[in-house]
Amino acid sequence: MTRPPASDDATPRHARACGRSGFTLIELIAVIIILAVVAMVAAPSLVGAAEARVRAGAQQMARDLAYARGRAQSTGIAIWVRFTPAQSMYTVLAESGVGAGRTTALTITDPATGGPMVVRLDREESRGATFSINGLTGDEVGFDRGGRPLNPDTSVLASNATIAFPGGATVTITGRTGNISVVTP
Repeated sequence: MTRPPASDDATPRHARACGRSGFTLIELIAVIIILAVVAMVAAPSLVGAAEARVRAGAQQMARDLAYARGRAQSTGIAIWVRFTPAQSMYTVLAESGVGAGRTTALTITDPATGGPMVVRLDREESRGATFSINGLTGDEVGFDRGGRPLNPDTSVLASNATIAFPGGATVTITGRTGNISVVTP
């Protein structure tokens, strides 16, 4: 007497595999191709966002330097900007009175926020905007009542100072005059 084969033995191998859950090689390749296309489309947007944050940081710094210069001119009190590139930040300070000297300078109130004018470029819309300083003696620049840029020893800055951001954005403080300009790519 012959026994009929067990049902598993009678079913062809490829038919048994179709009943299992999983993905076929073709489905996996299709998903990988779709992800590659999405990545190619999204990558330029991410690069553009990083450039926009750096531009925002450079423009904010230029506005704040112009504000410091204008405040020095309107109050007659020297205003100082102390840079801390390692932390992507700067602080705007005012001397405690006319001729009091920069060692008496205190952080001013930011007219936009009402808080201390300590600006961190590694936050919010300028996240990732780092900078380096060229042409300054030390880590700060002041503005006198005439709007002229000052070295820490209170002598007038004779040559331009440049604050460089990644990607070619720069903020320039013009020597002798204190004019502020920003260049963004």
